[in-house]
Amino acid sequence: MRYFRVGFGLIIILAIICLPLSVLAQLTADEVLSEMGWSGDEKKKILAGEFVTGERQSVSDRDLAISIGFLVKVPPNDLAKELMAGKLMKANDQIKTHGEITGEGSLKDLEALKLSNSDDYLKAKPGSDINLDTDELAAFKALKGKPNATQAAEKELHKMLLARYQAYHKSGLAGISPYDRGKGKKADPGKDLQLDTDAAKILKKQVPSFQKVMVDYPKATVDGLEEQFFWILYDIDDKPNYVLAHHFSAPVGDTHLVVNRQFYVANTYNVMQEVAGFFPVKEGTLVVYVNHLSTDQVAGFGGSSKRKIGGKVMAKKIKALFEKSRKVAEQ
Repeated sequence: MRYFRVGFGLIIILAIICLPLSVLAQLTADEVLSEMGWSGDEKKKILAGEFVTGERQSVSDRDLAISIGFLVKVPPNDLAKELMAGKLMKANDQIKTHGEITGEGSLKDLEALKLSNSDDYLKAKPGSDINLDTDELAAFKALKGKPNATQAAEKELHKMLLARYQAYHKSGLAGISPYDRGKGKKADPGKDLQLDTDAAKILKKQVPSFQKVMVDYPKATVDGLEEQFFWILYDIDDKPNYVLAHHFSAPVGDTHLVVNRQFYVANTYNVMQEVAGFFPVKEGTLVVYVNHLSTDQVAGFGGSSKRKIGGKVMAKKIKALFEKSRKVAEQ
């Protein structure tokens, strides 16, 4: 099943490059682990240096949800410097290239993104593997058979990504267009991200102002909010995937908090939201990570079993990436 091959954008590695890290001062590391539902034995394992994964409650029949806790034997500030310098980018070999989108955005921000699978877009139909809304499907279909259709498709992809960025930048979750699944059915990635954000109960309880930014961006803000937007091209099983990501953070104290929100994903899954906290402990930095990923592939008949299996596979993949990242960080 294809959800076994889900790739994970920037995870936490790129999510905090060039971002001042935020802080969740109200809770101790032990309290955070307890809030996340880890047992006493699991907390001991995490603080002893083991990677521990936990199941999170799915927020919909499309949601794969996991949590991971682990230690990095590097102080938070040093870890931040390594991340900001791009050292840990090497840990994710699925990332092929990426670029930043700034301000209101422009086509120039996207000119380095190359479309290598133009036929997938020119032949896309409602319900196909490509995530597009009705107007986007029509725009690509109109190019089929025309001279220089391949080059035109790449330009259309740039226009589409820019329009989606601008809509989200202006209106947040409400600005995310649905994906046309055919026969009047649509997938609503904005709603899925809303559900993921509502599930962040520890943030709502301890730092409601930050959680409100997650819900009401760009209307809501907090002092010191820092953010970046990226387009990302990465490869999963030799299949290119184009992603728009929003990374943001705000200072709240001495512990670091980061959000990576993929608000457009071209294929394989619908959207994804990652939240990670970096807590200073005597052994170095405690990392607590939660991932919600929306995919149609775990909905419908047998969905409960699919989500259980898919969550385990997803946790294994992310754990392997984090293990590699930790080794790089501690070198």
